[in-house]
Amino acid sequence: MRARRRLLGSGALALALSASVSFLPNMALAQPQQVLLDGAENAAAHNAAYDRGLAESYTSPETIGEMLECSALWQRWSGILGSSQDSAFVANLRGELSAARAEIRHRYWQREARRDMREESDLSYFDKMHAMAESWADSQAAGYATGADSEISSMMGWLATC
Repeated sequence: MRARRRLLGSGALALALSASVSFLPNMALAQPQQVLLDGAENAAAHNAAYDRGLAESYTSPETIGEMLECSALWQRWSGILGSSQDSAFVANLRGELSAARAEIRHRYWQREARRDMREESDLSYFDKMHAMAESWADSQAAGYATGADSEISSMMGWLATC
């Protein structure tokens, strides 16, 4: 990892994968804190958690697996925003957390992983890492869908790292 952002490393990946939590496709509907906060307040809480993630991040993705984790996580975030029925929430998110930006980041990390893969040329390794990254991102998204403040902070922290 390059210095600046938090390590996504295999320890965190193994821990997330060991939870064996499956992906919840309708994540945006399962956020209890939205009952308590209006869209703008909810977006402000997400923005603050993202800012904390930026402040605490010291490394950036460097390995193929880490790049694929970032790609998958940004894809999940794009899906969350796409299924959100709270236009005030989506409109008040900082630009880095917008759906358009999420798609750009998803594609960016996917391309970076493929570019690094060309150097190694082991497609079975790439497929294995891709499957692991998808599973990890699913578990992160499922945690986020619970609406727990700690899970939202975790999701925003990982997005900040990516």
